[in-house]
Amino acid sequence: MANAKGISLVDMVKYLRSRREEAIALLPERLRRYLDEKINIALWYPEEDMIGLVRVLVQLMPATSEPALRLIGRLNARHHVSGAYAHLFADADVPRLPLRARSLWKAMHDTGDLHMVVGDGEAEVEISGYGHPSAEMCEMIQPYLEELFFAAGVKKVRIVKRACCRAGGAACRYQVSWPPEADSI
Repeated sequence: MANAKGISLVDMVKYLRSRREEAIALLPERLRRYLDEKINIALWYPEEDMIGLVRVLVQLMPATSEPALRLIGRLNARHHVSGAYAHLFADADVPRLPLRARSLWKAMHDTGDLHMVVGDGEAEVEISGYGHPSAEMCEMIQPYLEELFFAAGVKKVRIVKRACCRAGGAACRYQVSWPPEADSI
């Protein structure tokens, strides 16, 4: 069973609690406990539960110009790189990003591996062995990666998904590129 670190659930659960009655009506019974139990940011929770919470969160979020799942991925990354894992990104730059991003993945997920190779104005990112791939994670990962590159000083990034484990690929692969002048802030 694949698990996610509790820190990934905290903000979602806070929002669901703020809309408790609506959340109860939408949450499967097995997930309603999250509305009452304390979330320990250091403990592991089933990724299946996290995705179930995400599905309800999407239904309750106000409409924005960015699709809800992309916004969730972006906000999660911002929370991670400025909160509990800020130490990984305090002095982050593109050359250090592969190790920092891999460390962050390992801190958030107990399955899978994130491997990144950076070059001049481009990078390849591969996520392999992830234990709970879902349509929701597919949508959230790309803006999450964008935010990691922003945290490393890249102002403008373009990411194209090249392969997906949900579509039969051995791993999810992303091609990342940025203009040369965007290398640093």
